[in-house]
Amino acid sequence: MRLLLPFFLFISASALGQAIRAVGQVVDAETLEPLPYVNIILEEEKRGTSTDKEGRYSFVVKDIAEDTDVKFSYVGYESKHAPLKELKGKVIRLKPSVDHLAEVRLYTIKEKKRQRINDFRRKEIIGLGNFSGGQYPSIVARHYDKPEKFDEGCFIKNIEVRYFSVEKTLYGSAKFRLRIMAVDNQGKPSYDLLSDGLIIQKEASQFKSKIDMLPYKIPVPKDGFFVAVEHLFIEENAYFEEKDYRVNDTIIYRDVKLRKYGPVFSGVLEEYREGFNSYYKDTNGWQKMDNLDNSNEVFSGMLPVPAFKITLTD
Repeated sequence: MRLLLPFFLFISASALGQAIRAVGQVVDAETLEPLPYVNIILEEEKRGTSTDKEGRYSFVVKDIAEDTDVKFSYVGYESKHAPLKELKGKVIRLKPSVDHLAEVRLYTIKEKKRQRINDFRRKEIIGLGNFSGGQYPSIVARHYDKPEKFDEGCFIKNIEVRYFSVEKTLYGSAKFRLRIMAVDNQGKPSYDLLSDGLIIQKEASQFKSKIDMLPYKIPVPKDGFFVAVEHLFIEENAYFEEKDYRVNDTIIYRDVKLRKYGPVFSGVLEEYREGFNSYYKDTNGWQKMDNLDNSNEVFSGMLPVPAFKITLTD
């Protein structure tokens, strides 16, 4: 049985602690089928990884207490926590979530009306990589209102996701999870309208993916919906980036090699305004984009948001 190579290694300056290897598999608690690309997060340490396509995980940590909490989360399933010391050949069983079961209804899609939402025209395109800097799987989401012209049925026809021209990721293949989410009473992303999420394959040299959403018959709620893209920390998505890091005026670390995960999505810069509603998710939950430090001159005082193209129909 092939296991993933170790995805992250925590090393202290003293390097005196004992290394702990976690190896196992995540499965459906009812069917015992493997669950691919489950997020595994050490929230206090702000580190994490993903299972492979067979639900297997394998990683090494160092100088961390054996009772450190590890969180397993997956679209459509209840999250589960386990202490690090138990993850030695451990099979983690996740239960399907029953909080928001999809309502069984029959829909007739007419496709007589259509509206395209393309908010990135004539705006500066930027790259949106992993918002954790390659430390744990993160998510970025953007809200879309239900247009007034759709007084009755309104469905998501297709979603176009574009990729930023970064040589190390553009010319390689990668997978990511596309999610469609409801809106909670605070305006943040809530439960998934697409219960399983979609794993999207970006091929080498592919600049965009247009995903047909009509087969899923997702009705747009009256308060709109979020489109979100979720990075997967799997081996085929990994690439290395070398940068210089300045500690102070005299200490600079040259050519530091960082492991990151593609793809890099296309985004745009927007001014903060009333109704601004784009979010990213870190280990503390959903954060509005205006929580980001945009003081760097590259942002020009504006905020990064995803550049999706959405088409709705009736």
